[in-house]
Amino acid sequence: MLTRLLDVTFGRPHGPLGRLGGRIMARGNAEQERQATDQAGLQAGENVVVVGHGPGIGLELAAKAVSPTGHVIGIDPSPAMRDMAAARCATEIKSGVVELRGRTADQTGCADNSMDAAISVNNVMLWNRSAGFAELRRVLRPGGRLVITAHRHVLPVTAAQLSAEAAAAGFTDLTIRERERRFNSPAVELTGRA
Repeated sequence: MLTRLLDVTFGRPHGPLGRLGGRIMARGNAEQERQATDQAGLQAGENVVVVGHGPGIGLELAAKAVSPTGHVIGIDPSPAMRDMAAARCATEIKSGVVELRGRTADQTGCADNSMDAAISVNNVMLWNRSAGFAELRRVLRPGGRLVITAHRHVLPVTAAQLSAEAAAAGFTDLTIRERERRFNSPAVELTGRA
């Protein structure tokens, strides 16, 4: 029962519990979202895909970094999270900088070699990881940046296994680090290049 409640609230958020989970994620993940966006080194005019965007903190940060001529595509299968992100990023959506899609990591709908960076915060544990990494490799331009970060306690694999899965999909220059956090378990950060 607890596992099901956690899934409805945080894993695959929907309904009132999903909206509550979104508010908790917006507060609890804000620092991690900033770090991931900084790590991606986004520049004005770039195209970015944010996988599992949740309530939209990372989308908003990415949009500010790539505006006014860049484009951020947010991927999240949860209607509750897309609604929260749409409210947070209404101005950026109206201006065409942000686009939201009800999709998953393994089916982004992005064109081949069209993205400069792919970012995912606390979402990789919900993926079909081999298919998700393959999809992100497909959509990233040569040299495109990958930034994945997740709470260590929710990762179903070791950091080394996560890195090996990214390498199997064709990512290079892979780096894994652990970042201590004030109010949660350490974050595992994986960065690499297409």
